[in-house]
Amino acid sequence: MKKYRGFIFAVVTIFLLTSCSNTIYFTKDMRYMLYNSKIPVSNVQFYNSRKIVLKRNLTYAETKVARGEIKLENGRYIEEIIIPKNTPGVAVSSGRNHINVAFENGRNRDLTFSLNDRDLYQLTPQSWDNDYGKVVYDTLIYLLEPGSDKAVLKVRKDNINNFERKKRVVKGVTVGRE
Repeated sequence: MKKYRGFIFAVVTIFLLTSCSNTIYFTKDMRYMLYNSKIPVSNVQFYNSRKIVLKRNLTYAETKVARGEIKLENGRYIEEIIIPKNTPGVAVSSGRNHINVAFENGRNRDLTFSLNDRDLYQLTPQSWDNDYGKVVYDTLIYLLEPGSDKAVLKVRKDNINNFERKKRVVKGVTVGRE
């Protein structure tokens, strides 16, 4: 009986923790609601669903000017830019099936999220090198740490109502009434 109590407690706890999340995935349908409501996608506060890590190899001369965290791995200097899970971002540009989102200020510091087969906007590398996606960030080429490419865009639940269209119900006009 004690085993079952512990199991039930664990299931209830997991359910409560996952249902308390205040963000949900941004979908194709939500974007369509934005379009119909004439709300620009640049007015939406986005969040990333998981940690995104960008890495690039540096020469010794470049180590003095690198913006991110610099590490020494296997005798090489590596610049690493980390975008933690649930970092707020804004759309800087968009197309029919993609949204470019910036998680920090500055020119060319945005990442492309494209519509995937589940109608979610997922981080999209420009090309692949084995298991590493390549992205251009701040005019430089970075490799995505494996798993970073699984990040999708999210929005706050309480902002979803702002996407809805404003409606008005008319009562009609009867004959002989001006």
